[in-house]
Amino acid sequence: MQCRRQVRMCWPLLGTALLLLLPGPPLSCAQNVSEYQVKAAYLYNFSKFVEWPAQAFASPVAPIRLCVLKDQAFESELNQVVKGKMVGGRAVTVVPVQTAEQSLGCQILFIASSQDKQSRQIIDTLRNSSVLTVGESDGFVEKGGIINFVLQDDRVQLQVNHKAATQAGLHISSRLLSVAKLVIQ
Repeated sequence: MQCRRQVRMCWPLLGTALLLLLPGPPLSCAQNVSEYQVKAAYLYNFSKFVEWPAQAFASPVAPIRLCVLKDQAFESELNQVVKGKMVGGRAVTVVPVQTAEQSLGCQILFIASSQDKQSRQIIDTLRNSSVLTVGESDGFVEKGGIINFVLQDDRVQLQVNHKAATQAGLHISSRLLSVAKLVIQ
C-alpha cells in the first residue's frame, strides 16, 4: 500500500482556490489532512466546474462517474468524499478501472503517479472522448492530460491543459482555470 504523505493545509492561505472548490467551513491552519483527502475533494469538485456534452452520459439522469485507475487507496478516499453526493441532479459514483478502454464511460479518470508509464497510452486512447483526465505526474498536461496535481510548498496545486479539454468537448469554468498555477491554451 502506498504511503500517504501528510499535506499541511492552511485554508486562509489557499484563498480563492479552496473557497471555490472545497465545501464547508474553513479548517484551521493546524489541521493536517492527507494528500489523498485533498486530491479526492478536488476531484469531486471538478465535477461542479466542468461541463460535459450530453452524449458523455448514457442518459439525462445517469450518474457522474469518477473513475480511478488501479489505485485502491485513492478509490477508498474518493468514496468517502462522494458518498451520498449529487452534482447538477446527478448522483456521483466512484468506479475502479483497470484499463483505458474501461474508462471510456467515465466523466473523470484519475491516473495515479504509479501508472505514469501507461499515462501517454491512456491519454491517447481517451483523446477523442469526453473524459476529463486527471493525473499527478510530472509532464502530465504536456502529454495531453487535462488536469495535473502538483505538490508545491506542501500544498496541492493545479495545472490545466485547456487546449486538451476543449478538444475533448469539455468546458472548464473560468473559476477553476483562475486557480490553476499553469494553464496551457
